[in-house]
Amino acid sequence: MRFLSDIYQSKSKQMKKILSFSILAMFIFSLGISDAAAQKRKDRKKLWASDYNYEAQCIGTGVEGTKLIKVWGFAKKAEDAIVKAKKDAVAACIFRGVPGVDKVDPIITSPSEADKHEAFFDSFFETGGRYLQYISVTNDASGKDRIKLNKGYKVGVVVSVMYDALRKYLEEQGIVEELGGAISSGKKPSIMIVPSGAFCNAHGYTQEWDNQGSKTVIPDYDKALLESQDLRLVLRKIEGMMADRGFPLKNLEASLKKIKESTAKKNMLMSKESGLTVAESPLDVLNRTAKADIIMDLDYKVVKKGPKQYVTFNLGGLDAYTSKAVATAAGTGVPSFTAAPELLLEEAVLKHLDNFNTQLQDYFEDMAENGREVTLQVMVWDGAGFDLESEYDYRGRTGQLNQILNMWMAKNTIDKKYNRLASTENQLTFENARIPLEYYDEWVEDNVPMDTEAFAMQLRSFLKQNFDIESKVVPQGLGEAWLVLGEK
Repeated sequence: MRFLSDIYQSKSKQMKKILSFSILAMFIFSLGISDAAAQKRKDRKKLWASDYNYEAQCIGTGVEGTKLIKVWGFAKKAEDAIVKAKKDAVAACIFRGVPGVDKVDPIITSPSEADKHEAFFDSFFETGGRYLQYISVTNDASGKDRIKLNKGYKVGVVVSVMYDALRKYLEEQGIVEELGGAISSGKKPSIMIVPSGAFCNAHGYTQEWDNQGSKTVIPDYDKALLESQDLRLVLRKIEGMMADRGFPLKNLEASLKKIKESTAKKNMLMSKESGLTVAESPLDVLNRTAKADIIMDLDYKVVKKGPKQYVTFNLGGLDAYTSKAVATAAGTGVPSFTAAPELLLEEAVLKHLDNFNTQLQDYFEDMAENGREVTLQVMVWDGAGFDLESEYDYRGRTGQLNQILNMWMAKNTIDKKYNRLASTENQLTFENARIPLEYYDEWVEDNVPMDTEAFAMQLRSFLKQNFDIESKVVPQGLGEAWLVLGEK
């Protein structure tokens, strides 16, 4: 029995060894399957992690929307090395970015995002795949760019990658988010792009404005657009970049044309009865006509450096109502032998633009929540027969007109935010008044944009309906309006 027991125990031990070996074999086999399945992912991650998987450097900017990239390919045959170099140039733009005189940011900024679209990129980069549509080779990889190695060739090729078109395709395929897509999907501020005062002064694009005997030098945008073809192209280029990011645009040239053609838009406004005149500057008229939320103030300079030229720029986002700075960007572009000024500026601005737009959108969203700032001045015509200290009955109470005006402001500004300045019997000023971006118009039966003129018109209607006081609204640009009481 002991003998049989020993045999049983011996066989049991053997069975355990066999079972353990089988489990180990299955584990190793599963690892092999898992490793094979993960191999493509590991190969892709080399594009991120490896410092020697490929060598690429951006050497400049080609035609519009392209990047010139010097890339080295490695293969047993020189022809295969050239093919690999092409593929690596596109892969660098998508996954890793490319260092150099004009740094190229990666289109996809996270390895995990690339892994999510594994099947797409396997097809995109296959032999003869779609990646070839976004490149062209600009040299034949001869001479010092074709190096014989022990086990093959190292070949250097300058590849022109259609970077903008490549990104747009990946956006259309849902691989990456559209530029500016990370910005709130809510309403975006409308924008008008203008040459800065510094730019106009430097080039002589100015005019004198006579404000009732006081002369002021202001930009002459008509002259600037007429005499500078480069400026027109530059503005058009920046407008296109903003439009691509979903920002509504007000075109400067079209706005100026509208002012010229409209007889209602005049530099001088007057009372129908007294003939009193009120001066409004051409810039105020422009802002009021275009009704943009933000003015993009652009200053740029083309600098010569030997046979090359480059661009320096300053971009300021200004609240069109208050002229407060709400966003800034500045930079210097990469020198080029042949690129036109608008392309140089595009390259210089592009790396700063999304951060600039985020600043604009943050400001606009704060404005949507807390209101935009405006100034409202209430005045009384000479001979009106009353003043701001005259008393009126309203809802069972008697008060001076300036008290009633203060009550109306408290009820119609956001969170009662406004500053009432020291008043006289004939004038009262409300500054930093926060008004909503929209209001319900009973005539239109829908919400419509609110500006200072519309806000003043609401007060005018209130005074007419409750006290039979006639008044005239005189806009002063976008951010200020005068309400003159006593007559139209």
